[in-house]
Amino acid sequence: ERAELMKDVVKSLKKLIEEGYLELAPPLDTLKTDEDEGENEFELDEMTAAITGSKRKLPSSTTDEHDNKKQKDDEDPSDDPAIVSLLRSDNSSKRLFPRGSVWRLNFQMFHDLMRAVALGRLVGERYGDKVAGAGYIVTAALRLAAIREHSPRYAAQMSIMSEEDKQNHIEERRKFSPDDIMPYLPPTILNNFQNKAGGARLNLSSAIVSLSHFTWPPVVMEVEEAKGHPRGGVFEIAVRQLVDHLRGRVLHKVVLDHHGLIAARICAILETKGHLESDALAESAMIPAKETREILHRLYRDNYIDLFNLQKTKSYNPKDIVYLWHVSKDRMFKTVCDNACRAFTNLRLRTQHETEVGKEWIERAKEAGASDENDHEEDKMNYNKFCMGLERLVNATLQLDETIMVMMDF
Repeated sequence: ERAELMKDVVKSLKKLIEEGYLELAPPLDTLKTDEDEGENEFELDEMTAAITGSKRKLPSSTTDEHDNKKQKDDEDPSDDPAIVSLLRSDNSSKRLFPRGSVWRLNFQMFHDLMRAVALGRLVGERYGDKVAGAGYIVTAALRLAAIREHSPRYAAQMSIMSEEDKQNHIEERRKFSPDDIMPYLPPTILNNFQNKAGGARLNLSSAIVSLSHFTWPPVVMEVEEAKGHPRGGVFEIAVRQLVDHLRGRVLHKVVLDHHGLIAARICAILETKGHLESDALAESAMIPAKETREILHRLYRDNYIDLFNLQKTKSYNPKDIVYLWHVSKDRMFKTVCDNACRAFTNLRLRTQHETEVGKEWIERAKEAGASDENDHEEDKMNYNKFCMGLERLVNATLQLDETIMVMMDF
């Protein structure tokens, strides 16, 4: 039973490494001195060579020392014979698990996967009623692209390529065919495509082609025409356009929550039409000019919009100046990010403060039932209020963290 458990652990670890969820950590150099600098450098090169499949010729002076060190490591009594035999059972395991290697989470891979889920949710919300499984298709395609980018298998292939071939490979890894993303679709969605007339490839290809016809926002670009293609066509997800659309929705939501519906409408009009005077803007937004000017000054004070002064004459005369309002996406983006980071810091500090204040309630809840005092209804009510307040703070922190991730990490 223990042998089967170890086999499953090694198998799972191998799968995580092959799909890029784990990455090889460089050796710790906190205690490195000048004498062992060459040895540590060699160890890192050995691990890299073991994964990529490349070989590096060692200097003759270090070959004997390395052989002796390797022989001592092979005789390490702390090694589990069962695990060692599993790792030495095939060449792929030897290549993935070089001796002395340390693995860590590949956070960039998880960021790419979260982006895939977020963009898939966006597409499903926008076009899910028009194309069945639209969001799942986008998520599967972006997940495939993330695995291609972070998997050691693809890194090994790139290690033997020329610079031109590497650039072409980087450009090609976001492209996919229906057959490529089928393993990454949920079973229910894949069964729906398979049960329709024509089979999974034809129906999936038709769904992707339908997604390529949408323009607000664009979802898929048809690289090679699907009609008559032996693989059902070659496509690419419009990641940049989808991310820009998602960030635009975040900016609109922030202005809507902080300044109201009319302010959000004014920003949308300025973003569409460019520079406008306050009277022309009031006419476009269909609101009184006085209210428009008040909202414009509030938005300008909070750094959401810009003001451009156009002088008609060389002499400075306020009557001869035309005041044009406009939206600078970079300025609004920076303002929202700064406010979000400031609010995130305040939420964390508030959560720490509430936790310190509520230590007594937490301790008394752990000792509940030990005495009649802890069973008092007022104590239970106060503890529930404390838990509800703390939960609201934690939920707000998580939501704000997702917003910051969309704005800065995607």
